Amino acid sequence: MNLMRNLLIRTKTFVKTLSTAGKMDDMSAFRISYNPKEPMDIDNLPSKDPMELFDLWFKEISSSEEVREPNAMTLATCNRKCEPSARMVLLKGYDSAGFRFFTDYDGRKGQELAENSNVALVLYWRPFHRQVRVEGTTEKLSPEECDQYFHSRPHGSQLAASASNQSTILPSYQVLIDKYAQLQEQYPTDSDVVPRPQNWGGYLVKPKAVEFWEGHTNRLHRRLLFSREKPDDEHVKAGLNGWHYCVLSP
Repeated sequence: MNLMRNLLIRTKTFVKTLSTAGKMDDMSAFRISYNPKEPMDIDNLPSKDPMELFDLWFKEISSSEEVREPNAMTLATCNRKCEPSARMVLLKGYDSAGFRFFTDYDGRKGQELAENSNVALVLYWRPFHRQVRVEGTTEKLSPEECDQYFHSRPHGSQLAASASNQSTILPSYQVLIDKYAQLQEQYPTDSDVVPRPQNWGGYLVKPKAVEFWEGHTNRLHRRLLFSREKPDDEHVKAGLNGWHYCVLSP
């Protein structure tokens, strides 16, 4: 009840601000206070390896009903002209080697990755006031791993990947629906094996830097940065498995 009341107050304040200023870009009334459930103890980390720490955070968050899609993440890519683009994708695996996601190699992100393998990821879990930011490079996964994941997808998703030429211009949406319907006739049941399109597969993001962010009261956020390359600063500490870590100002 209090949450709804606070939301209404903020909304009314924002609308009043708009009517007064006459500007649609005035977002000054939109803010919340951060108060993490279990604050990160930077001085007593449960692990000094970022992939192990990520695993602890992800398991905690994915077990909560407050976050419906904990593996949703922003993927930022850049073409050869250094023009960036970003979109939401799904994290589909991680281990000590890095983070995995799947897509169409011929789509915009695939084309940009072919030109420039540098990427950035962001996972944000609002109810926990936490985010993880990753910087690294990509490499394609093996055809065997791509096949295994592709055939673990729902039957309809396999058909959709085969029907869509990602990022290309459609004459109309009906063209896509018709192509999907044709594939449904060709592979009508879940037991029918849909061939993985050769232009569809996965990537491994090999991290060079991983930052753990936690929102706190009065914007005194906690930031913990792990990096492969050791920054030239006396406050940088040695982590595990070739990582270094330090605390950043918010």
